[in-house]
Amino acid sequence: MTQNEEDIIEITSITSILAGIVGKGACFPLDTIRSKIQVQQNQFALKGGQIYGTAKMTIASEGIKGLYKGFLISMLVTGPGYSLYLTSYEFYKFQLNKRNVNIYILYEQNWENMNSFISGMLAEATSCLLWLPQDVIKERLQVQSNLKLYNYNGTIDAIRQILQQEGFFALYRAYGATIASFGPFSAFYFMFYEKLKTFLKNPKQPTFLESMVASGGAAGLAGFICNPFDVVKLRMQVQRAGKNTSSYGYRNLPHGLYLMVKNEGLLSLTKGSLAKILFTCPSTAISMSFAEFARIYFIKRYNY
Repeated sequence: MTQNEEDIIEITSITSILAGIVGKGACFPLDTIRSKIQVQQNQFALKGGQIYGTAKMTIASEGIKGLYKGFLISMLVTGPGYSLYLTSYEFYKFQLNKRNVNIYILYEQNWENMNSFISGMLAEATSCLLWLPQDVIKERLQVQSNLKLYNYNGTIDAIRQILQQEGFFALYRAYGATIASFGPFSAFYFMFYEKLKTFLKNPKQPTFLESMVASGGAAGLAGFICNPFDVVKLRMQVQRAGKNTSSYGYRNLPHGLYLMVKNEGLLSLTKGSLAKILFTCPSTAISMSFAEFARIYFIKRYNY
């Protein structure tokens, strides 16, 4: 790896910390609503009113703070997690560009798309080491009033109870399903994002607004495509290890998808998809455009 590439990765790691926190923090209530919708088991019809109804019910029973359950752990991990995510993406992109001789021959015309897809998948697999524990804790806090499987009194108590009752590896519950959910999302997201940037006047240095539009659109498309995986992943994460207290009973991702369609209908695969898009689009748009803007600023300033 050249010195220039190392400098770019270092800049990315620093600028993406604040970018991730700002993007996710601004849209957190929508993430809570998505989680609450996705854990519901019923014959499902796609209704936009579910978002309003879920928000109204949550505020009525838990107050505004009900929309921010899991916010603390999310903000503590989002900075370093998002930094690792984007830094890994840049690293794998540089590495694949150097080792693409055989793959390039097969996919010569679409190598950039293929590189973005593979790098996105690998970046998610790497950053999941940080993301997954906070995801398990955050989502359990978000939906505990719905499932009533546990009674956590905040983030610290949730960590304590999970470690005492289920063990350390419960924090990495559904790791395979999480990779199978977030991995394709990241792969599709970066592929769409890099492709959309090719339509810009200067794809290497998009403006703040251009980056927001491209990343928001890419995130929306990727989020909708991967929503079925996201539902199963979430349901597996919120179940208690070794406890037959939930009716999900998913053994793995394919089994979960099969049971969802069998018991709740085909449209159940779209559960929370609108809330997911409404959260993912602005959250990712803010995070990525902020990170891109800051990175381009430092690259220009220091002539990298």
